[in-house]
Amino acid sequence: MRPYAIITDSSCNLDSEQAREYGIDAILPMHFYLDGVEHDASCDWKEFSAHEYYTAIGNGARVKSAQVTSYQYEAAFRSFLDKGYDIMSISCAEALSGSIRESINAAKRIANDYPDAKIYCVDSYNCCYSLAMVLMEAAKMRAAGESMDSVREWIYANREFYNEVGTVEKLTYLRNAGRVSGPAALFGGIFSVKPIVVYDETGHNVAVEKVIGRRGSLARVAEYVKKYGRPEVNNHIYIIHADCLADAETVGELIQAQFPDTQLEFTYGFIESGVGSSVGPGTIIVDFYGDGALRKVHNG
Repeated sequence: MRPYAIITDSSCNLDSEQAREYGIDAILPMHFYLDGVEHDASCDWKEFSAHEYYTAIGNGARVKSAQVTSYQYEAAFRSFLDKGYDIMSISCAEALSGSIRESINAAKRIANDYPDAKIYCVDSYNCCYSLAMVLMEAAKMRAAGESMDSVREWIYANREFYNEVGTVEKLTYLRNAGRVSGPAALFGGIFSVKPIVVYDETGHNVAVEKVIGRRGSLARVAEYVKKYGRPEVNNHIYIIHADCLADAETVGELIQAQFPDTQLEFTYGFIESGVGSSVGPGTIIVDFYGDGALRKVHNG
């Protein structure tokens, strides 16, 4: 069996140190434009701090995001193929980004140059740390000697169990990015109404509920994790935020209180800059392993 590289995009919310720790071979940066200037999205925050970034957005800076290009994928694929590796590219949900399509375009363009190689481009149906959780499992399977085909089939069978629930301070950013739907989306920002946003079956962001007030929305997020989480399978909860650490820690406390007999493990961090450009300051996102039913809540 040929060795294979695991490649992803920056929406996974892993920084360079975490990528090395978890065995992810390459994280390709998405892009964002801040007041018309292009930057690489990253969780390393080399150009400016997360606080500076989200403060600028909150003060009215114009911001938009852009996907990884096919030429980025081509360069990354070739760098491993030339060393005799196959490619397992695991991308942000197509529902949220065109990066998966760009990876497929790159794979088709170079396939004839590497006739003996396999290049798999997989839609994870996830983003942020739920994508990272899929990547971690894929890397563990590879380390255990599982083939690339086995890993791909596992992702297809299990990606719906990696879940996300969050709340935003304002829906303006998600709406402008075309990344949210659902009846509750109509009410975001009106009279302190805070939407609860989840994934649907393929990874679209859907506003499924409206809650009055910030504290109420944080408590409701914790209740969703209690209802749909399965900490007996994976007790690690990832909470990321757009420069509102105190609120993120409050959510962590509220989630732990929902599981008095289970000690949960928490990781906190900033929402990476590319995703952050689409959600805006004040956003809280919780990623966790669940039973998959959360993705069907929007159906009523």
